[in-house]
Amino acid sequence: MKTVAIVAYCRTAIAKAQRGALNQTHGIPLTAHVLKHAVQRAGIEAGELEDVVVGCGLPEGATGHNVGRNAAIEAFGVDVPGMTINRYCGSGLSAASIVANRIATGEATVAIAAGVESISLVQFSLHLDGFFYEPLQQRMPAVWWTMNQTADFVAKKYGITREAQDEYVVKSQARVAAAAAAGKYAAEVVPITTTMTSKTGENVEVTLAQDEGPRPDTTYEKLAKLKPVFEGGTTTAGNASQLSDGAAALVMMDADLAAKRGLPILGIFRGMQLAAVAPEEMSIAYTPAIRKLMKHHGVGKADVDLWELHEAYAVTTLYNQKQLETPWESTNVNGGAVALGHPYGMSGIRYAGTALMELGRRGARRAVVGVCTAGGMATAALLERA
Repeated sequence: MKTVAIVAYCRTAIAKAQRGALNQTHGIPLTAHVLKHAVQRAGIEAGELEDVVVGCGLPEGATGHNVGRNAAIEAFGVDVPGMTINRYCGSGLSAASIVANRIATGEATVAIAAGVESISLVQFSLHLDGFFYEPLQQRMPAVWWTMNQTADFVAKKYGITREAQDEYVVKSQARVAAAAAAGKYAAEVVPITTTMTSKTGENVEVTLAQDEGPRPDTTYEKLAKLKPVFEGGTTTAGNASQLSDGAAALVMMDADLAAKRGLPILGIFRGMQLAAVAPEEMSIAYTPAIRKLMKHHGVGKADVDLWELHEAYAVTTLYNQKQLETPWESTNVNGGAVALGHPYGMSGIRYAGTALMELGRRGARRAVVGVCTAGGMATAALLERA
């Protein structure tokens, strides 16, 4: 089996859904933007690409009709194949796993794994005819629960208080603010110029160059004033990941070839593992996925330098961090999705890319990424610096 290198990573800044700079940006040019810039960062030719695999949580409408293939055409022309895959929030890491497996087995030498979400253009106009399958819904209604419902369920079942969630958010927002001030996120972002609809309904040209979601002035007192989404619950707009738009990409290739050509190897994709739990407990799923991953690769907790634990909700990270006993000083060191936002298909790619860049800054070796996903599943990946 061949070793799989990640030789480039980039992303758009993350925009607020509906209100942000990407609220009218179709999924094809949004994805094509990061595909082109990732290839430029890798220092390869587009003609070398053998596949583009794009993860998308809501692959319909503006991100439908195989957005992976169409974005590849937009970016590189008709000679580059592409496909779109869906595992909701786990779509990005799943795309990376598909690409890595093709390279590891020798089926491909260089390809791109990407992720995209246009919540603005898709989520609020979903095609819902036949969406529910009544026999399964009657037996297991939680398959169709909203993620807010699952977060409340987990918080109540496992005794994770509203106070603990809000306290965590203050720390996460502070970490994002510190990372942004240090230029860490700017190093990932490729600015995009596009047209958005403003608050007054006008179409205006804008350039998105920094994340729109972070609120560095967040305090516990402000969060405590927010009403829960559901009466009696603990989930609020402040301790849930923000609805957002964005795209990200990783260029992956045979590590031996990358080394021979002197390409900038960010790290090695060692592999991904999956787990599944009851749909209503979606938030707990990446603990078993990570445990399975570490057992498979013979890696102990002391061998991991950084942990990227998906902030679907504050309750998600709090539960999994406690179960895995990861040190806070190496867990989500630059904050997470509660502050930055969570474009579903993009997030797994962003976690992988940002973890590798942080490993490089620290001169560290290993990172583990865990992402829970709708339906009670999770993806977990092991990354190493070369």
